Order: sequence, then structure tokens, then C-alpha cells
Amino acid sequence: MFKLTKGINEVSWVNPPVPASSLSQPGPARGIKGHARRLSGQAFTKCLQRAKKFTNRIVNEWNALLVTVTDADSVNKFKNKYDAFRSSQQS
Repeated sequence: MFKLTKGINEVSWVNPPVPASSLSQPGPARGIKGHARRLSGQAFTKCLQRAKKFTNRIVNEWNALLVTVTDADSVNKFKNKYDAFRSSQQS
């Protein structure tokens, strides 16, 4: 998702991911916790194919990341910050 939001990889989306505003997304507001690259996922999916769509699988984890993780300058910096974030969450 980092590569897609930074424009490193180009994807020809049929239904592109929709950026979330703090008003349309449940949970904390963007200014309090979260980042400017938050995404909206489908809240309710009736079919299994939609539930397993890439954006529905990744949206909760992506939105939970800190600003310092999503604003990394390179893929390697993102990976290192993501690993540090995950290890701090598990301990």
C-alpha cells in the first residue's frame, strides 16, 4: 500500500481505494490520531469475493499506522519503521 500511495507502483484500478475523511471514517479523527493517507473500506460485504479484496484486507491495518510510518521517504525506511511499529504493538 505504501508503494501505491507514494506513486512508486502504478495500478490500473477498476475501483480505486477511496481516501477517508475524519467525518466519514469511524474511529479517531485525523488530527488526533491517524494520517492523511487513511482509506475507506467497505463496512459490510455480502459476498466473500468482496471481503477478500486487497483494499478490504489492508484498510484497517493501514489506517492504524502512525504518521511517522506512512510518511517514510523510501520503501526500506517504511519497512524498518513498520517493523518497529509492529514490534512495539506486540510487546
